[in-house]
Amino acid sequence: MPLFVCAGCSMRIERSMATYLRLKGRVLCSTCLDQMESELTTGSDRNVAAPSVPTQESPMS
Repeated sequence: MPLFVCAGCSMRIERSMATYLRLKGRVLCSTCLDQMESELTTGSDRNVAAPSVPTQESPMS
C-alpha cells in the first residue's frame, strides 16, 4: 500500500489507492479522524444533526 500525507497533521499514513481516490485525496490518520468525529458530535448546538463524515473503511457489500 502506498503512503499518503494526512490532510490534518501531515503525518505519512498507509492507505489503499482506492481509498485515496474515493476520498479525493483528503485522507486522514486515525487520530485526526477521531478528533474530527468527536468535534462533530460534541458541537455547541446538539439539536442540529452533524454532517456525515466520509469513512475511510471500505463499505461492506
